[in-house]
Amino acid sequence: MRKSVLTGLAAGALLLVFGALSLGHYLRPPPPVAADAGPPPDFAARELARATAPVEVKGAPEAVAQAPLPPAVPDLPTIEVAPRPVYPVPEDEPPPPAPKANPFTQVARPTASPEASARPAPAPMIAGAAAVSGATTLAVAGRPIRLFGVRTPDPGDRCGAGSGGRGNCAEAARDALAQRLDRSPQVSCRIPAGQRGNPAAVCVDASGTDLGRFLVAEGLALADTTESYEYFGAEGKARSSRLGLWGHR
Repeated sequence: MRKSVLTGLAAGALLLVFGALSLGHYLRPPPPVAADAGPPPDFAARELARATAPVEVKGAPEAVAQAPLPPAVPDLPTIEVAPRPVYPVPEDEPPPPAPKANPFTQVARPTASPEASARPAPAPMIAGAAAVSGATTLAVAGRPIRLFGVRTPDPGDRCGAGSGGRGNCAEAARDALAQRLDRSPQVSCRIPAGQRGNPAAVCVDASGTDLGRFLVAEGLALADTTESYEYFGAEGKARSSRLGLWGHR
């Protein structure tokens, strides 16, 4: 019994000694750092030193120097081109003779272009001194001419002045044309294309007045729409102004 107690006390004393030594190791201050010591090298510095270190070449220098070189590229072959011969032409040499014309060869005549063939021919013109021969007809240089695009009024139409006028429209148209041609007898007439039989003409006096339009605008003739609609507007103005025959319709 006494021996076991002593053994336990001895084991406890050893544990205390080891505990004191361990605690002293952890409580001991760190060793002083020298003032001239630089900072410890980090990972980047170590990698930089490793990258810049000289590479050791294993093997003898003679073996490295005797390494085979790549084969040299052969030069391209040289081809000689012979110069072309030059034949000088004398300046006084006459030109070659022109080929003789064949009398049996037919010379091609120039043909008219499609645009020229499709272009309508100009309308024939008649000019000269004019005289009245009817309500809508003239005699130009002795040739009878009917005014194009107009016709005489109906037999029942009256063209006299005032509401009770009973003047004949054909006589009124003849008198109006005679008065105008007395002042300017020279006229020029153009015959529109596409007419059959006795063609009519558009006649203009020396002042540039269309005689057919003049009669329609005064209400002394009617626009003939079977030939042209050129005077249809002038007839409408005469109707709205109740001129000539339109004052009695």
